[in-house]
Amino acid sequence: MSKPLVLFDLTRLVTAAGRTAPTGIERAEYAYARWLLGHTQTHVRFVITSGGAIRLVEQDAVPAFLDRQADAWAFGRRTYCAADAIRNVDTFLRGGAAPRPPKDAHLSGEERQLREARAQGPATGIAGWAQTMAARWAGEPLGASLDRWGLRRPVVYLRASLDRLEQGEAVARLKQRGARMVVLWHDLIPIDYPEFVRPQTIGQCAARLRMVARHADGVVAVSRYSADRLAAELGRRRPPTIVAHFGMDGPEPDGTDSLPPLADKPFFLVISTIEARKNHQLLLQIWRRFVAEHGAAAPKLVIVGKRGWEASATNAILDRCSELDGHVYEAGPVPDAALAVLRRRARAVLMPSHVEGYGMPVTEALSAGTPVIASDIPAFREISRGAAELIDPLDGLGWARAILDYHDDMSPRLAAARARARAYRVPRWEDYFATVGAFVEEVGGAVASRDVAGRAAQRELAFAAIAEPAVRLGRN
Repeated sequence: MSKPLVLFDLTRLVTAAGRTAPTGIERAEYAYARWLLGHTQTHVRFVITSGGAIRLVEQDAVPAFLDRQADAWAFGRRTYCAADAIRNVDTFLRGGAAPRPPKDAHLSGEERQLREARAQGPATGIAGWAQTMAARWAGEPLGASLDRWGLRRPVVYLRASLDRLEQGEAVARLKQRGARMVVLWHDLIPIDYPEFVRPQTIGQCAARLRMVARHADGVVAVSRYSADRLAAELGRRRPPTIVAHFGMDGPEPDGTDSLPPLADKPFFLVISTIEARKNHQLLLQIWRRFVAEHGAAAPKLVIVGKRGWEASATNAILDRCSELDGHVYEAGPVPDAALAVLRRRARAVLMPSHVEGYGMPVTEALSAGTPVIASDIPAFREISRGAAELIDPLDGLGWARAILDYHDDMSPRLAAARARARAYRVPRWEDYFATVGAFVEEVGGAVASRDVAGRAAQRELAFAAIAEPAVRLGRN
């Protein structure tokens, strides 16, 4: 059978164009796009979901778009660059009054202007890329192209995010033309923990779940925990599913050596959007006790990430609790080059989340040799494989004792944590995509060979030897 044609959906990246601090989902979609640009086992075209339709992307524009995004993520923008972030944290660590990052620091200047002017005219600048380009792409109807391609090769519609998947008519039209769909599944958090998300997200997740049950021919789950939850929710309707943990990029971004120096003083680091399920509230209450009991000798905490949703109490502490001044610093959405330095220099990365589907900050920190204290939840148990110290997210005293132990340079607990981090190994992206690529090819050829669940068993064993796990869950 001829090579499949992969239609990869860039909707999440395109709608986040110009931002300088990506989410984990955006990082995953970017990694998929880069992989597909160089993939020789399939033919690839890029698409977006816009206006209730799936539209072809101008193919030659994709590499430059990805390059712009990578550069923005690594070093930020003039309004808040990697050097600014390091200088701010350095001021904080030395005991000075570090400035707050600019409001909406994760947005490019163009996107901030766009948001202010959106009601007055058409989009411009980098953030208007999606709307401008979509008009050009619409000149090449996807339906007619699919009819032409489908005569020569199988077609697979591949998604690394589920954004706008609830717009089911477009996917249904693809399926009617014989395309098969593979999705990357992250989690069921909006359904399992509705108290942690915005109300509209619950209905979106349910609609996307129905679309997966109805139309997906294969699922790549980010963790066994997420795969198990998906299987429990879908039952006999679940598609063939593999579990593969994300790869890692490797060394720090080029240019970190040119950043300003950072004071050689201990600090703890939190990396996540400030939202209720990330449990910043626990850490802030612990730090209030640290300051009350230890005064100027209390540990220092740096919070990296933009402000999100359902976190009004946390934001109120950050805005109004003067006792934490000099001990807790909200650094905002820090560009990747600065984040790499902070992650490498931190005493430990803290992740007290109530629930996660995966948790890139955990694997990234451990891969950099930095200890991690994280919640004792299924996803973290799975991806850390004993390298992180796991504590119940409700055990405030346990977290406080661990942080104080790690703050002590001579602590055996800290030495053991560093040894575990140095020994930690995760797959490279090439290992990850060897498994994913084989699965996509199998799904694409599933009309001729229905045994999708069996054909990649040997590849999965090889991947499991590197990463633990790459487990296949067949259709019931």
